[in-house]
Amino acid sequence: MNLARYGAAALAFALLPIAVLGAAPAVPPPSIDTVAGTTVLQQLDSAASLAGVTLVVRAGLDRQTMKQNGLAALVAETIMKTPVGTPAMPLEDAVAARGGSVRFTVDPGDVRFYAEALPDDAPAVLELLRAAIAAPDFSSATVRAARAALTQEIAASQQVALQVGLDMLNAASSPQANAGLPELGTPASLSDLFPGDASAFYRAYYRRGGVLVSAAGRLDALSPAALSALAGVLPLGTTSPVTVHMAALRGTTREIVAHRDISSPWLIAQYPAPGVDSRDFGAMLVLAAFLRRTISDIAQVPGVVSPTFASRSVGAVYVYDRVPSSLVIYVNGGLIGNPSRTFATALSVVNVLAATTLQGSIEEFKAAAAGDFANNATTLETRTWLAAVFSRESTSPDFINRALAAISATTPADVQRVARTYLGNPTIALVLPRGSNLQD
Repeated sequence: MNLARYGAAALAFALLPIAVLGAAPAVPPPSIDTVAGTTVLQQLDSAASLAGVTLVVRAGLDRQTMKQNGLAALVAETIMKTPVGTPAMPLEDAVAARGGSVRFTVDPGDVRFYAEALPDDAPAVLELLRAAIAAPDFSSATVRAARAALTQEIAASQQVALQVGLDMLNAASSPQANAGLPELGTPASLSDLFPGDASAFYRAYYRRGGVLVSAAGRLDALSPAALSALAGVLPLGTTSPVTVHMAALRGTTREIVAHRDISSPWLIAQYPAPGVDSRDFGAMLVLAAFLRRTISDIAQVPGVVSPTFASRSVGAVYVYDRVPSSLVIYVNGGLIGNPSRTFATALSVVNVLAATTLQGSIEEFKAAAAGDFANNATTLETRTWLAAVFSRESTSPDFINRALAAISATTPADVQRVARTYLGNPTIALVLPRGSNLQD
């Protein structure tokens, strides 16, 4: 396959990054310290206008049993609804009253809370978060409010076809069945969870062992002691995942189909991918950049579609911050005239790439990969999370410099090897409008 053929098409769908791969990156790496037994990462950025802090606790999906689907999210949402401050109000409202924001994300192995505020308000905002995590309100009224909020969010996510497909693929690819459960649970599973369940989960898994605090931005008013204090409110101790094995999907075709109230069909295909500590990391970033541009070209996204909408409707994503890592390609059939043909063509491109010898230069795609990575790591929340991911996978949280160096060192032979190693038999999710027979 001659990669040079696709250069013009690639540049039509993305701006080339300003990073120069041949030069040493000038981004200062995050610092890493151990304060009172807690790992604290800091990225001081005097150019930022806000301070952002992520608290990562080992209380994610893999701490639930199969019957407890949604319990990790229910506990986290209960913390968000816990009254704090004077006058007392739910954490999320109390933080907003100080001009900040707070939210949580449930991952396969972790739950992470992210708080953001102006530098002068950051200490007070972190103290509010610390108070809620130290003593969540597991009363019936608060848990009921948390359950209602999650149910509403689940209903909204079920209208997003890409999210529906990703949920199905994550369930199929997770090495442990409970780690692949829907992150927020389901309305039915949440209805079976009560305050006693949430309280027991909190007592069992909100422990100091493995906790990590990552901060970025204007950290002038925050000391390492203030950051480690977030974890210091949790009791000592470590926890272990609940082991739930699930038989892997087998066969030459691994296809999952769901029907939703959507207007057009979606194809989402998932391939295994290396972690950030793998020698294949840089090559997979380059490969994802190539696929992203090529699939957009094949799908012939109409010119009237905005780049933001198109990027969400056709593309490829290397999910390296989730365990297990994966490469996902997706196509929204509503943007094209013949969904079945475009779906088949997109998958065939991946097969051809893995089977043929690459020729030509990959420099344009290395530049695109560097730009994509840097552009996707611009928010304080993303920066704090990536520092946490990289520090756990290796000894260095320096995500930007490590990624750019890995991309710069990538050769065409590396891309070919990675394509052949990982782009085998995908698991495919088809999310179809109700009444559709596209899969036939």
